Amino acid sequence: MENFRKTLMDRPGTRIVLAVLLFLSLTVLIDRYLRGAQLDLTEEGLYTLSPGTEQLLGEMKEPVTLNFYFSRSLAAPYPQLLAYGKRVEDLLRAFVSANPGRVQLSVIDPEPFSESEDDAVAAGLRGVPLNDGTTLYMGLKASNSTDGEAAIPFFAEEREKFLEYDLVKLIAGLDQTGKKHLTLLTTLPMQFGPGGPQAMMQGRAQPYVIYEQLQESFDIQELAEDFTELPADTDVLMIAQPPALSDDQLFAIDQYVLKGGRALVFLDPHSEAVDPRSAGAASSSLGSLLGAWGVDMPEGKVVGDASLAQRVQMGGYGADSIKDYVFWLAITSDFLASDDVVSGAVNNLNLASSGVLSAKEGATTTFKPLVRTSTVSMLFDAKEAVGMPDPDTLLKELEPTGESYVLAARVTGPAVTTFPDRAAKAAPPAADATVSKGDINLVLMADTDVFDDRFWVQLQDLLGQRIVVPIAGNGSFVMGLADHITGSEALIGLRGRGISKRPFEVVDDLRRDAETKYLAEEQVLQKRLEETEGRLADLESQKPDTAAVLSPEQESEVEEFRTQLLETRKQLRAVKHSLQRDIDNLGSVLAFINIALVPILVVIAALVRVQVRRRRLRNQD
Repeated sequence: MENFRKTLMDRPGTRIVLAVLLFLSLTVLIDRYLRGAQLDLTEEGLYTLSPGTEQLLGEMKEPVTLNFYFSRSLAAPYPQLLAYGKRVEDLLRAFVSANPGRVQLSVIDPEPFSESEDDAVAAGLRGVPLNDGTTLYMGLKASNSTDGEAAIPFFAEEREKFLEYDLVKLIAGLDQTGKKHLTLLTTLPMQFGPGGPQAMMQGRAQPYVIYEQLQESFDIQELAEDFTELPADTDVLMIAQPPALSDDQLFAIDQYVLKGGRALVFLDPHSEAVDPRSAGAASSSLGSLLGAWGVDMPEGKVVGDASLAQRVQMGGYGADSIKDYVFWLAITSDFLASDDVVSGAVNNLNLASSGVLSAKEGATTTFKPLVRTSTVSMLFDAKEAVGMPDPDTLLKELEPTGESYVLAARVTGPAVTTFPDRAAKAAPPAADATVSKGDINLVLMADTDVFDDRFWVQLQDLLGQRIVVPIAGNGSFVMGLADHITGSEALIGLRGRGISKRPFEVVDDLRRDAETKYLAEEQVLQKRLEETEGRLADLESQKPDTAAVLSPEQESEVEEFRTQLLETRKQLRAVKHSLQRDIDNLGSVLAFINIALVPILVVIAALVRVQVRRRRLRNQD
């Protein structure tokens, strides 16, 4: 029996079968028990938690239960959806690994018409109906021991790059009770609309839509123009087109920011909503505070952009009355920071007569642009935006500088006070002691017309009810900034992490090269066609009027063209066949590497190890 066993083990086929069985067994065991262990080799660390997330999870005191409802069986025919669902599950398991004592995960496949599907519906999850009448779920319900509950109804692939942020925000919000406090300093008619307080007294007040949206999420406290201090319970300070401020008021803002207070600051060299007749009254600033925060904003300058100019109607109804107005900008997603959780989730913004921002030379803070212009832009004097200047004249005056100007930016990091003498007076032990330096966290934007309804919404009246139809993402942008900056440090530190779907760059390069060659061949063909048609026209003009048939010379020319045409078509077909052959060959190689090469390497390594071990045993004998 022993000899039979040795003989059987000596056979190469037996060793291969055993090695394959061992490999498959290890794969199953690792998938079952070691899914939290990871070796993240992705370019952007898609499966590695950020330090802020690990800190937040590690410091959790209340246990959190995560129920991930994923219709895996229904998603099987959709590889892209199935892969994304697996990524969500893997990231959730990484959360569990970060604090297994506090984070508990259940992965549930809600089969059609089952109790688990009823639980998914009761949790507020949103399913996607399929053609066969079933519903696919891919959502999350979270709860803690203090009755806090929250849910992500469906994990949309459009939010993939912000997946970690959405999950951390969900968990961090479980303990939140009540609205956060937003302190507002502004001269804009936000709570009354264009008519101001007089419109309210006449019953015609229409608050800005953004103001109403902020009221739904925040407890808003408005500062009077003669304020002397900021409310102690301020979670975020929003400054939008502030009045002229005294040094005492600037110092109060300075100290709030240096002590770690979060702020959203909207300034404007020419606010369209304040006073379109006067450039001076429509401008706003924060004195020396911007410089102390490491930011420059050219005074009295607005940016014009020919590439992003909005199309506006300048009187009349003809096509000639629609002009490109370079002071009103339609910012597209290409000019919004895609890796930021706020600007990356917005498709477009409509701004008007904006200023520009830049990092001050030698600044200690970090300046991260969120919104930019195109390079077909330049700076104008703000006085040129007063009233309604001629769009054609502005377009002629615009000489592109080739620079992409920053319209909004995040500013974080160490800064110093702009009032060092005042900061030195109070002793550190005092409860209200001033500070001379600290880490700041704020967002600056050189435009306040982002709030103005006329630039981003269409308002309709339906049976006395105001209907809001957004035409730009201004509201989402401002709300996103306020929501994000009032979050935990883990949330603020998170950025977009890229997406798991990566372009097949080698195939794209092959296709691009072939298409370039195809285009070149097509151009050659077109040129030959034009030359031949020109030649035929010349011959036709020389033909006698009584001629009813083509001359031998014309026949020869036509035959030559036909021959060239057929030859060119053969070349084009050859290009297409070569392209497809290269792609098919590359796909075969990649399939072999992904499916067969790794197991083969494992088997070879196992066989080599067995041979080495046998030789050692023979040498010992």
